Amino acid sequence: FMDNGWSLKKLHKQIVLSSTYRQSSNVSPELLSKDPYNRLLARGARFRVDAEIVRDITLAASGLLNTKVGGPSVFPPAPEFLFQAPASYGPKNWYTETGAEKYRRALYTFRFRSVPYPMLQTFDAPNADVSCVRRSRSNTPLQALTSLNEPLFLEAARGLAVRTVSVGGTTDQQRLGYAFRQCLSRVPKPAEIDELLSFLDKQRKRSAEGWINSQDLSGFDSATTKLPDGVTPVELSAWTALSRVLLNLDETITKE
Repeated sequence: FMDNGWSLKKLHKQIVLSSTYRQSSNVSPELLSKDPYNRLLARGARFRVDAEIVRDITLAASGLLNTKVGGPSVFPPAPEFLFQAPASYGPKNWYTETGAEKYRRALYTFRFRSVPYPMLQTFDAPNADVSCVRRSRSNTPLQALTSLNEPLFLEAARGLAVRTVSVGGTTDQQRLGYAFRQCLSRVPKPAEIDELLSFLDKQRKRSAEGWINSQDLSGFDSATTKLPDGVTPVELSAWTALSRVLLNLDETITKE
């Protein structure tokens, strides 16, 4: 730390690239007997990542994440009623971003002390009332509902679907492997492949039969959007549904 000029950035890099930090949470009986409480760091910790990282992981997997560094805070989309009485202590201005700015890293999200950003608050981001020395972590149904239905997460699912059918390969199995790696950073197991391909076929059938509005789910608008070559709205809708599943897996937002 001293040799690197007291640089916290270099210290963080050294920690996260260390073999100790990158350990799996799996543990052998031998290590468990030697270090049952993990005081000697015989294994890695398993936990859901912080709120900001949940959002950034989702955007990164979809290819939407804006990696620009620095600059002023941004105002990603949020429910308008939050900034008006009685939800807020007096009206507040929330200048909703458009284009790539709304996909900036969560670090740059503007926050009113009296009106925390909803998605981040749901995933236990600290409020601004007091200093936060340690983050709390909860596991609630509201978190699953947020990652399934919050507009930004749905946009990310659509983005991952477009990315998958565009550059993920030509067969279902190739595309599935590509999307799976973007979300979970590993190759899917045979049983997972079978289950997800079965789900994909069911979604195609439901979209084709009109049980699902393929244009609503895929976000495709023929007036403003061009589909990837050789891809129909039904096909994109099915891959969007599959992308929602992958982005909502526990493993996607969990450090294993």
